Amino acid sequence: MLTGDYFHPTINGEPYFDKPLLTYWLIAALAFVSGALNELVVRLPSAIAGVAAVWATLRLGRHLWSPAVGRIAAMLLLTSYGLISQSRMAAADTENLATVMLAILWYWLRRDKNNFITFIVLYLIVFVGSLCKGPVAAVVTAIAILPDAIAGKRWKAFLRPASLFALAIGIAIYFAPFIWSSGTTPASYASSGLALVWQENVQRFFSPFDHKAPFYTYIHSVPVLILPWVPLFIAALITGVKYFARLDKNTHWLIKVIALIFVFFTLSGSRRSYYILPIIPFCALLTAVILTRMKEFRPSCIIPAGFTIQKWILFGAAALELLVFLALLIVPPRSAGVSLAGISLAGILVALAAIAAAIVASMAAHRLAVQPEEKAFLPLAVVAFILMGGFFCVQQNVFEESRSEHQFINKIQSATAWIPPDRIGLMYKGEVDAKMVFYLGKGTPVTLLRHEDKYADKKDPDKKTIMSFLQSDQLGVFIAQMRYVSAFPAELSSLLPATPTFEEKPVPFESKKAREERWGVWLLNSQNTTPGTGGKTTNEK
Repeated sequence: MLTGDYFHPTINGEPYFDKPLLTYWLIAALAFVSGALNELVVRLPSAIAGVAAVWATLRLGRHLWSPAVGRIAAMLLLTSYGLISQSRMAAADTENLATVMLAILWYWLRRDKNNFITFIVLYLIVFVGSLCKGPVAAVVTAIAILPDAIAGKRWKAFLRPASLFALAIGIAIYFAPFIWSSGTTPASYASSGLALVWQENVQRFFSPFDHKAPFYTYIHSVPVLILPWVPLFIAALITGVKYFARLDKNTHWLIKVIALIFVFFTLSGSRRSYYILPIIPFCALLTAVILTRMKEFRPSCIIPAGFTIQKWILFGAAALELLVFLALLIVPPRSAGVSLAGISLAGILVALAAIAAAIVASMAAHRLAVQPEEKAFLPLAVVAFILMGGFFCVQQNVFEESRSEHQFINKIQSATAWIPPDRIGLMYKGEVDAKMVFYLGKGTPVTLLRHEDKYADKKDPDKKTIMSFLQSDQLGVFIAQMRYVSAFPAELSSLLPATPTFEEKPVPFESKKAREERWGVWLLNSQNTTPGTGGKTTNEK
């Protein structure tokens, strides 16, 4: 928006084409409409995508099974940790999820109408959606369609001229932004979108260069993403596998899709817990299908046992939260810089609301639901809705006010408000801290200073750049994580005050790693500069 160039993304002026362009365009469009570029605007596309994914799951459940399955699956997805957490981030993972679910929904709605309209809409959803995070959306969609296409020999329809023509249009639309970007690349822009598509998707799958998590990562990642519904899902999965022969063809397809998506992401050499997010709607659908057919699996006690455990966990969580935060009210109002009163009151309100809503839902279940299984599920859904929604929308906001990062950002914005960008030195290692650049909010790039574990000598270019910045007689700000400054050689540390002007303060509930990564700010050539030890500061000179 600052440069008017929408085809060559950068972070602080440095090329950054690791993701396709559509996610950035969506944010830019919302910023244009709203007239602001703030946290709400950059997060809103993910939130809208999350709603779209829930809607698609609701419709798919209704279309393939029943309205009750659709409603239960949608509520399971809506209250899952994976969807809520990712839908509140300025990232492309929820857009990727929405793409997969909308494409699968369209496939099932139009499965028996093999005309050009069916194929062109399907491919537009897939390839336009792939411009958010990458072709993984197209691959996961193909994996999900594959079992049904093979079972009914419907794969032949994808070889018809109408399908191939629509496919060609979809592929052309996907590559168009990259081709335009390559053809208009400025001489100073040393990054290729197509090269990074290959690197970030194909190369990372077969020969990963980062994110090398163990092969069993997704065995524990999926349960975390589907929290708090783990007992119910595990019971449904065991039941589905055990009584596979009794299930209908659509449920057979569902179980196969879950297995194929899990295997696909496990086979990838590069793994992160949230990569497998597209599996969560299918897990919710399977749970809903098995739950609504509980009577068919008697005398098996798997589902009843899972349901009982689930009930105790949810109601127990509400009761435990109430007791814990009531106890915290006894603690002094402030402890180690953290306000416990606000945190406690928020927790108590959420817990009481969950318990009260569960009682009301139990009494009104016979009016709001038809099937006995849905009536029993409704109070659990309400408790999960209040607990999960209350945590992310109420409690987390209170926690954020107590976090050191929030207070530090306010200080740093005030300290750098009148300092020109070229006199703001931001130290980094590896990738530039995009969040810090965002909060600085400057119209032109700030000065980037690269940290090295070991500087070669005085002629080291990165070392010379840092020294030049610190030795300047102009007013400036030096921003770095404390661990980098503590590792400075003497000739660099002597140019800084002994202590930062202000720093991100650690709080009791932060991990040791978080404490090591806290930030510090040094004002240079100001009255607040404190002489360091071991040499004169620029201010003294």
